Amino acid sequence: MTPKEKAEELVEKFLEIEFQRGRLEFDGYLTIEVFEAKQCAFIAVDEVLKSHHNLYGVNNKQVKFYLEVKQEIEKL
Repeated sequence: MTPKEKAEELVEKFLEIEFQRGRLEFDGYLTIEVFEAKQCAFIAVDEVLKSHHNLYGVNNKQVKFYLEVKQEIEKL
């Protein structure tokens, strides 16, 4: 999985939660929900980064991967 694919997957998962709560319309996602989903994805990635950084240090492949995921989330 590429960092871009992981970023899209995370944001889509949080959008699904919003949809299940009835906060999204069937005909498309509203801008605010996408913004909120991206913020939740950032939080999730930050938690992964914190745990990996503490265990393995900054040069770990997973740390580098999730730093790229954060960049991809910003682009969405």
